[in-house]
Amino acid sequence: MSVDLQIVFPQEEVRLNSIKLVPGPPFMLDIVGQDFRDVEEVLINGVESPNYVVLSRTRLLAQVPEVIENDRLVDVKVLSRTLRLTQRSLLRFSLTRTPQMVTGILKLMQLFLLVLLNTKGSDKLEKGKGAGALRAVGRTFGAEQGGDVVGGFIVAVDTAARQIVGMQASAPHLPLDERLLSATVLGAAFNKQAGALVVSVEITSMAGRAAVANLEV
Repeated sequence: MSVDLQIVFPQEEVRLNSIKLVPGPPFMLDIVGQDFRDVEEVLINGVESPNYVVLSRTRLLAQVPEVIENDRLVDVKVLSRTLRLTQRSLLRFSLTRTPQMVTGILKLMQLFLLVLLNTKGSDKLEKGKGAGALRAVGRTFGAEQGGDVVGGFIVAVDTAARQIVGMQASAPHLPLDERLLSATVLGAAFNKQAGALVVSVEITSMAGRAAVANLEV
């Protein structure tokens, strides 16, 4: 089985039931959710909470970062240490101090994302590789309607899938769980307030295993 250096780390997002602001200082959020036993971090409007305490399996308190204390609360995410690719997982790009190797469906997902987000010509070793998703989104960010942004991303997903299938055609010994069968956009919406495209993409390997990538670009 082939291996690669892991740079994509999926973290499962805990399902939340309620959020209540506790006046400060410091300002806190009283959060009730499904299971907080393995909490890794809390993101408030995309900014990591500087301090949180798990009160029980279903309740925690998280401090609102000072930089956003006066902002409107638009997004709260509680991420667990559970590393799996599901519809409630978020993907983080990182190089850890202790390099880890990756195989199977996670390696395939990592390859797909690198091709999807890369722009043709930016990789000197493989100038023809790249679906240009970030460039496609950037070109349409000024549009009044988010449809152009979503449409550009869907085209990039299809382009990435075709490129990977073509690349893997010359690697007959590649394991089936690392060989791409298809890529499908499950959902895509342009959030004007956050200024981001929120998308969910499912890839399926030749072995029949599927994995979901949730991205905010």
